[in-house]
Amino acid sequence: MEQKELARLVNMADVTEIQMIMGKLTQYFDQFDVMKIYNKLLAKDHPEVSVEITECGIFEGPETVKAYMEGIQRYMDDPSDKRGWMVLQNLANPAVVVSKDGRRALGNWDLLAPMAMQAAPYPGAERKLTAFWFCGRYTNEFVKVDGVWKILKLRLISFFKSPLDQGWIKQQDCIRFWANTGVKPTRVRDISTFYHSDAFYSGEELYTLGTHLPKECPGESEEEAVYTEDEATMARIQRAADIREIEMLQSRYITLLDSFSMTEMFEKLFATNHPEVSFEMVEGGEYSGEKLPAFIKQCDMFMQSPASKHGWFGVIDLWTPNIVIGEDGEYAVATFHAFSPHGMDVSVYPSDERKMTAYWFIGRYFQKYVKINGEWKILKNRVAAFTRPPYDEGWIRQPEARRITHDYHTKPSKPSRVITYHPDNVYSGDGAHTWGPFLPDQGEYQGGAE
Repeated sequence: MEQKELARLVNMADVTEIQMIMGKLTQYFDQFDVMKIYNKLLAKDHPEVSVEITECGIFEGPETVKAYMEGIQRYMDDPSDKRGWMVLQNLANPAVVVSKDGRRALGNWDLLAPMAMQAAPYPGAERKLTAFWFCGRYTNEFVKVDGVWKILKLRLISFFKSPLDQGWIKQQDCIRFWANTGVKPTRVRDISTFYHSDAFYSGEELYTLGTHLPKECPGESEEEAVYTEDEATMARIQRAADIREIEMLQSRYITLLDSFSMTEMFEKLFATNHPEVSFEMVEGGEYSGEKLPAFIKQCDMFMQSPASKHGWFGVIDLWTPNIVIGEDGEYAVATFHAFSPHGMDVSVYPSDERKMTAYWFIGRYFQKYVKINGEWKILKNRVAAFTRPPYDEGWIRQPEARRITHDYHTKPSKPSRVITYHPDNVYSGDGAHTWGPFLPDQGEYQGGAE
């Protein structure tokens, strides 16, 4: 293989590995395990390492970063303000630039997250459990340490943190993340990225929605990297190709779901003849074995019927891919955040009457895949809904406006599993209420049917 082509494939592997780091970052936050971020994802011993989380300041250097991350962990372990806590980081629009020497990289990810914390909604006089939107951007620097990509500079900027019922025009910022870690920042941060309805936005002026990536990332040397077709390099390329194929498979799944073609989706995308194949849609239970084809057929009958479809809108938007390829190369597991606007007949608080309602679907896909004759197929499909609130009520006031219980002749093989956000739950990494199940790390998952 020519060096130019090999370099292009290695660059693809670099970009893919960096994107998967961000999927792991959000998972570790969901697990309330900040020290796992520190130990597994950060270039913790590098003299240039730094962490900057919104307005908390910039913490630089190995010792300061370690102390700061330990302080955040202490805060995360404290349940006193975790009642009704929700932080679901939806990442989109990845942009990654790798240096020519292959040792450094820059990356941006847009972030739109439905959140719930103690905040001060307008007029800001009282802190209370508040549903709000976090809109911002990760703009990170990465460095390769012993052949493995690590986060060198973790930077999360905030455009707005706006209460659900106020919006980003009326109240741009209802909370400041001043976690009391006992560690002073090395430097204060630039706050010009905060959105404000009175600011003038343009590419030339002070207020822009940056930071924006340059066309090239400066490396540690001016020399271009030279690669060889050794076993480790080719394994990285293969793993990156597998991850990309799985992402496209999941996108195809959504396309066929949108076209109301469950039978076509099942026949084309699923491992139909595998003994472990299964399908679980929120509260409807898990269907497998002989019951699965009948269930798919009944789903199509429902989807193709015009009954209850007046004003129907159910586009599933997938965010934050987190994909782990088994060491056997034949199996993979993945999660995708599901965050999307819906319109269906549901019951809106305080009435029991079902009516056409705009609501949010906030949940997660928990997937398993198998490679059959060199092609990835869906082995286990599981969709969990964390909250489906009316768009104007929000997840604090009415976490759940809809239940999906399939009134079909075919009963599920296993009963339904309900994972639901509730404002009275106390969320923690060790408690019953988390956003899992969580994936193993790359290298920890061997593969196999179970």
